[in-house]
Amino acid sequence: MENLKEKIQEAVNLYKSGSLIKCEELTKRLIKINPKVVFLHNLLGMIFAAQNRTDEAVKSYEKGIQVDPNFAIIYNNLALIYYNRRSIGKDSESNIEKAELLFKKSLQINPKLPEPNTNLGNLYSSIGKNNESIRFHKLAISADPKYYYTYLNIANVYVSIGKFEEAKKNLKIAISENKDFSQAHRLLSRITKYTSKDNHLTQLKELFKNINPKDDFKKMNIAFALGKATEDIKNFDESFTYYKIANSINKSKKEFSLKKEKDYFEEIKKTYNNKLFDKYINLGEKKSSPIFIVGMPRSGTTLVEQILSSHSKVFGADEVTFIPNLINKYFTQKKINLFLQGIFDFDITFFEKMGNEYINLMKSISNNSERSTDKLPANFLNIGLIKLILPKSKIIHCQRNAKDNIFSIFKNYFPGNKITFDSDLNDTVEYYNLYSDLMKFWNTLMPDFIFNVKYEDLINNTKEEINKLLIFSDLKWEEKCLDFHENKRTIKTASDIQARSKIYNTSINLWKKYEKHLNNYYEKLIK
Repeated sequence: MENLKEKIQEAVNLYKSGSLIKCEELTKRLIKINPKVVFLHNLLGMIFAAQNRTDEAVKSYEKGIQVDPNFAIIYNNLALIYYNRRSIGKDSESNIEKAELLFKKSLQINPKLPEPNTNLGNLYSSIGKNNESIRFHKLAISADPKYYYTYLNIANVYVSIGKFEEAKKNLKIAISENKDFSQAHRLLSRITKYTSKDNHLTQLKELFKNINPKDDFKKMNIAFALGKATEDIKNFDESFTYYKIANSINKSKKEFSLKKEKDYFEEIKKTYNNKLFDKYINLGEKKSSPIFIVGMPRSGTTLVEQILSSHSKVFGADEVTFIPNLINKYFTQKKINLFLQGIFDFDITFFEKMGNEYINLMKSISNNSERSTDKLPANFLNIGLIKLILPKSKIIHCQRNAKDNIFSIFKNYFPGNKITFDSDLNDTVEYYNLYSDLMKFWNTLMPDFIFNVKYEDLINNTKEEINKLLIFSDLKWEEKCLDFHENKRTIKTASDIQARSKIYNTSINLWKKYEKHLNNYYEKLIK
């Protein structure tokens, strides 16, 4: 038994050090000899999950549950697999339901575990149940006040609902529990306006100086935080250096192929034309008029949604993935253009089915609101399909000065792999050119279907531009739309802080502060 404990500890140490292949080999050998030790099945599941081998992870966790149905943490770990699949394809809703049940099962066995409490809090936050989210995060803190991840999780909820002081308080506790907790430092930097004597700025510089060169994730987070902090104190050269360091690390974790993107954009333009719309006219869902807000990231989409969702008849859904999920369900993203070009046969009733399903999904999260906004910026790729499945939709396209837009993308951190062109200025410029060309294509093909709003016009002529937005959206004027900063809805994008503020123009032409660092890249911008 003593030897088994030592071997398990050796496997755990390998896992913690990131030596996953060696850890997997050792754990599998130990399971062969000790098949009734639930801890080993749980560890093997964690090893698979860390390598994104999620199907194998599920099997390991389920085997562990068979061995010992009362091992609480294994339900939490299995729930995390389903929670992380929540935005994937047609099973997104059932994945959330499975995750919720498994987190609750874990807590039923051991209500004092912080992990399932705070993870359930994250789940409720992801579906807009913020009060429930905060309640479970607080239960996690009660269960273990030293589990510092909970303070970051609850701070994220407070930021999303505009309670920045509550967020700061929790982030400072997280950092006091673990001064190296880089995600907490990065989030704190986003909601702090720095001066040159700010204690947190000093702390960030000290942390950056002493980072282990191999700890890329920590280095990236602290570099993004320092980029923001040094920008606040107008040290723009130093700020750009930090942003560049952070992005070079972020880029190494992502895959971007300009050729694939060019091919995809060309395929879209080859697919949609007047002939296609004439062929499939009146086949979609024709009763509803949802509002889609599209554009590049950081182009003003959050601000526009904040304005429109301040209207009494409008529910702001934020960045929902309903359209991409429906494409994957009925066609797959890669093949939709081939179907529409007539290369593959398909059932034309799909158009109305997709439209109805979209409306039902939106109703399920909006308390059956009369109107809704969907502000997934990348839906600019799907404007043609939206026209087919929801012909009475309103498309609002947000435009921003290209140079400001590109730099704003560069200086913000986008988690995950949904955006792959964000971390290299050459990639971002090239992608921007593709986007700009496609939007010209859509505007030529469907001039009355799209309303183009310029971010700079919205800032400088706010009331006039809001009125135009409302007229296009078939909404009557409401004064509340001018007081959008008082809207308490949840915002979960990189613009969460700006959208809670009154209109300000400090971000217009910000790129010029960094001009000498950016000019070489911007030479490739197509005007």
